[in-house]
Amino acid sequence: MAIHGLASRDGIGLSLFVPNGRQQEAAAFYLVAFGAASPRHWIHPKTGEVTGIDITIGRATFTVCGANPNREADATLPGPCAVPAPGRASTLFQLVVDNVDATVALAVAAGATVRTPAQDADWGDRIATIVDPFGHIWAIATISHEMSADDYNARGNIQLVEAA
Repeated sequence: MAIHGLASRDGIGLSLFVPNGRQQEAAAFYLVAFGAASPRHWIHPKTGEVTGIDITIGRATFTVCGANPNREADATLPGPCAVPAPGRASTLFQLVVDNVDATVALAVAAGATVRTPAQDADWGDRIATIVDPFGHIWAIATISHEMSADDYNARGNIQLVEAA
């Protein structure tokens, strides 16, 4: 039986792992920085500990989870928080917003650092990247207009080829 409204209802569940015990701090950051909502918390039935917090940003739902401290302590089983340094990760989250500059300012005020300042891209969008206080990289963009693959390619960008 499925739980209605669960993040993985579309076949993909996304979890943002943070050091164990910092789940609520991380969720609070996303609420402030990105205007997220928090529809539910996952509570351990024996300890009452918050083990995960679902957050929604736009139509995307993520679960902010604390990393398993036993796994993180075992070098043979590196967990998701065993990232070498802030801003070095295998995943980059993309977030489309109405105003890149305002969103970056909110994120920085909430504790993020700027990785790439807001700038106008060759294809016309405004983009920036930040690193949140938990080491996750966020590419933030405002789409100025939709562009066909031919128009995009004509600007000398990496070539975009539509699948046949």
